[in-house]
Order: sequence, then structure tokens, then C-alpha cells
Amino acid sequence: MSPEPTSFLGETWQLVVAVRRAMGVTLRNLFRRPVTVQYPTVKRVYPDRFRGILALVYEKDTGEEACIGCRLCELICPPQVIKVEMLKAEKRNYAKLFTLELYACEFCELCVQVCPTDAIIMLRTFDLATTDRRELLLDKDRLHALGRQFQPSWATGTGLRAMQAPPPRGGAKGEGAKDAAE
Repeated sequence: MSPEPTSFLGETWQLVVAVRRAMGVTLRNLFRRPVTVQYPTVKRVYPDRFRGILALVYEKDTGEEACIGCRLCELICPPQVIKVEMLKAEKRNYAKLFTLELYACEFCELCVQVCPTDAIIMLRTFDLATTDRRELLLDKDRLHALGRQFQPSWATGTGLRAMQAPPPRGGAKGEGAKDAAE
């Protein structure tokens, strides 16, 4: 049983059509202006809502570190890359130890959303390129330094929680009272 000559010609014709189509795409794009950005000498402008690496911040009013060591970020983290140890003090609690394994982080932003003091934020950068993974194991001091060095993202924990809250019942003023009366 030898293959039919028409099936061989059909397969050959399909191959010629596929090569022709691929070469057409190549020729169309051959004279286009390249879109490659010569990073790091040229940096792209990021969108307003861009969220990058994580950092810890200080309270604006007092200058103290905002993290109280509640461990909510550690508990909610899906890949479990955050480790927190609490230090109990007289007036308030602090994070004695805070480590973040950035090389395994999913950037899901859940830790930012659950933080009651907005101590952990996302920054508007991702520039931590390195050849050694150990440099992406960030401790508390390095996370604070990142928070001072780069611009924060638009999203904070309280802002994100406010966006996710259901709209007020009844809409405009007075309509809620009408709904309750009916």
C-alpha cells in the first residue's frame, strides 16, 4: 500500500502556502520601526496604575515603622514567602523580623490589601535585576530602604479595601430611608 500521489501533492501545497504566509509576515515587519527599548539606558514610562516590587514604609506623622507585626501578610501569602516575628513593646507592637523572598513572590497584592496599618506597599518600579538570588531575599532594613528610594504605587491597603466595599445602600441621600420605609 503506497501513499496516494494526490495526498503527497496536497501536503506539499499546504507546506508551500504556510511558508508563503510566514514569509509575508516577515516581509511586512522587516521595515517596521523596532519597538525594543534599550534598557537600562532608556526607561519606559509606566502606566499610572503600575504596581511593582514590595516595600515597607514608615508612618508619616511619627516617623516610626508602620508594621506592627500582626502577621496577616504572612498568613494570607499564597506562596508563603513572607516571614514576620512580632516584638511586643509597652505602647505598641513592632516587627522584630520581617523577611520577603522576592524571587518567589507572585505579586498578587494580597499582603498589601490585608495590612491594617498600610505598612507594606507596592512600588512603581521593578528594577532589582541581579544575578544572585540571595540578593532578592529582602530583610526589614532593605524593604524600608526600597520604600524610601522609589515612588509608591497608587494602591494602599485601605484604598483597595474601600474600592472593594459594596456601594452604599440606596444610592443618593434620602433614597435609603424610602427603601427602608417600603
